Amino acid sequence: MNLPEVLLREIVLHSPNLFYLSLTRPGAREIIPFLHQFQPLYHAMVQRPIRMLIADEIGLGKTIQALAIARYLYVKGEVRRALILVPKILREQWKEEVMRVGLIPVVIESGSEVEMKLKKREGFFIVSIDLAKMPEHREKFLSVDWDLVIVDEVHNVTLGTQRYEFVRALVERKDLNVIFLSATPHRGDPRDYLSRIILLDPTLVEDHSRLDSSEFYNKAMGTIVFRRTKPMVNKLEGKNVFKKCWFGAVVVGITEEEREYFRKLNTLLFELTKDMPKNSPQALLAVLLNKRASSSYVSAMETLSRIVHGIASKSEVPPENVEKYIEKLFGLGYEDIDLEDAQEYDEIVNKIIEKYSPILSKGQLKKLEELLNLAKEIKESEKDSKLKVVASLIKYHVERGEKVIVFTEFKDTLEYLKRYLPKLAGLDDREVSVLYGGMSPKDIEQEISKFESEGKLLISTDVASEGLNLQVASVLINYEAPWSPIKLEQRVGRIWRISQKRDVKAYTIFLDSEIDMYVLDNLYGKIMNIREAIGSGPKVGAPVLAEKILGGDFENIWKDIPGDFEGRERVTEYDIGYAIVKREVEGYRRAILNTLRILRQNMGIAVPIEKIENIKRELRDVIDEFDDEKVVKILRNYLKVLLKKNAPNPTPILHGITSYSKENTIPRVSIGVRKHNGELFFIKIVDNGKDIHRIPVVVSNGKVFYGVKLLEWLIEALKDGYEVLGPVNPKSPTGKLVGMARDRFYRIRGKYENYESWLIRKQLKKGKLFRKTRIVVEKIAEFKPIGKKLEVARIIPLPILEMLGLSEDDIEFPSGEYGFIFQRNFVPLEDILKAEKKAMKIVMELESRRLRDEYGDTGWEVKDVSLHEHYDILVKTQEGEKYIEVKGHLPLFLHAELTEAEINFAKENKDKYWIYIVANIKKRPIIVKVFRPFDNPRIFLVNENEDVDITEYIKVNIRHKERAILSLTKSF
Repeated sequence: MNLPEVLLREIVLHSPNLFYLSLTRPGAREIIPFLHQFQPLYHAMVQRPIRMLIADEIGLGKTIQALAIARYLYVKGEVRRALILVPKILREQWKEEVMRVGLIPVVIESGSEVEMKLKKREGFFIVSIDLAKMPEHREKFLSVDWDLVIVDEVHNVTLGTQRYEFVRALVERKDLNVIFLSATPHRGDPRDYLSRIILLDPTLVEDHSRLDSSEFYNKAMGTIVFRRTKPMVNKLEGKNVFKKCWFGAVVVGITEEEREYFRKLNTLLFELTKDMPKNSPQALLAVLLNKRASSSYVSAMETLSRIVHGIASKSEVPPENVEKYIEKLFGLGYEDIDLEDAQEYDEIVNKIIEKYSPILSKGQLKKLEELLNLAKEIKESEKDSKLKVVASLIKYHVERGEKVIVFTEFKDTLEYLKRYLPKLAGLDDREVSVLYGGMSPKDIEQEISKFESEGKLLISTDVASEGLNLQVASVLINYEAPWSPIKLEQRVGRIWRISQKRDVKAYTIFLDSEIDMYVLDNLYGKIMNIREAIGSGPKVGAPVLAEKILGGDFENIWKDIPGDFEGRERVTEYDIGYAIVKREVEGYRRAILNTLRILRQNMGIAVPIEKIENIKRELRDVIDEFDDEKVVKILRNYLKVLLKKNAPNPTPILHGITSYSKENTIPRVSIGVRKHNGELFFIKIVDNGKDIHRIPVVVSNGKVFYGVKLLEWLIEALKDGYEVLGPVNPKSPTGKLVGMARDRFYRIRGKYENYESWLIRKQLKKGKLFRKTRIVVEKIAEFKPIGKKLEVARIIPLPILEMLGLSEDDIEFPSGEYGFIFQRNFVPLEDILKAEKKAMKIVMELESRRLRDEYGDTGWEVKDVSLHEHYDILVKTQEGEKYIEVKGHLPLFLHAELTEAEINFAKENKDKYWIYIVANIKKRPIIVKVFRPFDNPRIFLVNENEDVDITEYIKVNIRHKERAILSLTKSF
């Protein structure tokens, strides 16, 4: 047993902060831990089952928090098969993150793989939720006895959908560990949000109106729901963890041809919506056409061409399902968009165009055809002003060593940008990556990998990038202006994340056209804190060909809603788009602000943020050192002093030590050290007889040491070495430690007890979800100061020394050189020859005396045969022969070296063969006898001419080089 390594594993495994330091697999991208991430892990360590929603803001590391819990459960032996349900686009990202923490991913990419891969008995199964919920696969997933289920982007699991019914059936088993992840768990509908909370806690009553109260939400906070924000994380850390994020609105000057194009477009859009209801097919077509035209000329051309040339019939089409399409396409956030089976936004837009364009008049179609021809002329004459400005913006940042992402809503715009941007920005193909809906997981992985390694520009649609961590880039360009403030936040959040190493710049591009300027002035300008930029980003003019740039701090981008603001109206992105076409945004401004207010208010009430002081107090209960640099320094010192490993970065070693999926049993022993005195205890949470968590503590001189302070104590206690002295006395007073466990280490159990008892009392719960666990304190070891005896104990167990009545002063200690010469097979030194001769004499006299006492003066023989046999002494009696190999050492050195011939002889005559080691000859000889050394050996100590069996104290270790070196070492 390597005691320092075993103790290190126990301390690291059960300390949230130290466990995070062990999380990264060797060779993987480093995981940098933050305080807010320790809280869910700490709760998961001590409570069963684990049922939680991690609802942190985008960019706070929800995936890693879930996988930290998963890895803890794996190394504790509680998880063998875990199911991770994700949006299809995130499969490869989750695969990389699972491998990053040293777990085994099993990715199910298609229906044909489901049955075969589900046969695996171990792994973390990653699958698209939409594949798993399919009728032909659903029961296969439900029939597996999962140990853990993780659902990413769980806000997409909405009430009344196949996704919801599938997840409900999947997690209905109350003892199953379940983790939900979402940055936007509440989207304004309490019933929708509470339906997912009931999935987490199926013992809640399904009465949404009764659960929809601040009292319930506050009880759920910090038990089954965890939400932290960027400002909160900064305050917890006591520093700005997040880099600054600067937002810029770039105004692009346009040519006369472009100005004419947009003038005609605006006139037509206004005509289409004149005297038409907001939810009419004409209004929907106008909003979509404006959205497509604001993206790119190519995008507009595709839509215009479909309208002008793709109509099979001029007959009237009934305006059915308009509201359905509006609801599917125009959510405030990207997660609200339902593309049905479409791969990209373009596809469903084209479907709507084809459905409703027959209602257009011949005059309108003629004007649309004129627009199409104008767009073609602008594109073919290479007079796309926006494209040129974006290229100059990309070039500006790439030259400064920054990676850039360009976001667009449409795939056809992406293809256009992919074709022309690289050349204009001075990039070659290998420096440009693209992401769009419908790509295979392998292609997505290759494109992201290329971008991370040698790439400089990534062009991506929103569908393709939803949920991806793209913080390798620090510059974001919105090729078209998002109409929804929520979508703008979500795009920025894809690079403004906790592990971002640079300040972030987020640009949105506006043309100096009437409609774009209207959007900038009346939508962005009046709800956002932006002003003309001075010294924040690239200069206007060369090298960035923009007319002007407006900017602001993104963290404070939204204007404060006045205190007397009492708006109740809410808007969708479609409302905003329609208002832009009708030039009625001013009338919607208050409604937009109100929508933001309601969303934040609902989030704040239903998903409250726990007080920073409460989180700090929880963490202080179990973490004794918060200085990261000091923690790493102590870990390095521990590894260097006690494990003899020089590790500038301790993480790879810690990862390896904590990777065992089976608990190491620590023998209950007494440990001799130079001068420290203490008792080692495990303070444990026990669930049905199984330890789910245990904190190693040492009680020494009335003080309790745990965590990092315990590592420091062990360094001092064990640095001079240690020796196992024997079994430990299990009896010690533990009342103080039980109280400490209840009131400190495991105080958070009270939150769960309070959550359940309060809800049951209010009749909001049908029963208890969380299992009742016990606190147990168990004494594991004791450290005894034995001073100089420590050096003796390294060679021979102290009980043997006591049998012989010897003290440390009676021992001749071997020098390091002595052992080195012996093991290197050098020609024996004169002292060694002397020792062998003396040992032969001692053994000859010992055996002769023993036989004389037993047989008298005749009937036996003790003979030196060392010069012509493969052993040293032949003993003959009436019962038979005995062959003795003699080894002698002036110091106390319990080793014997045998040649190959001697080994063979010993094995052939195992029932007659003995090795006598005579050690400590220089002071008081100690004789140890080994019978059958190569086959279940028995070991005896000669004490006052009597043989004492010491096999329980001593074992035989054999190492083969040119010869066999037989070492007698302690058994424990």
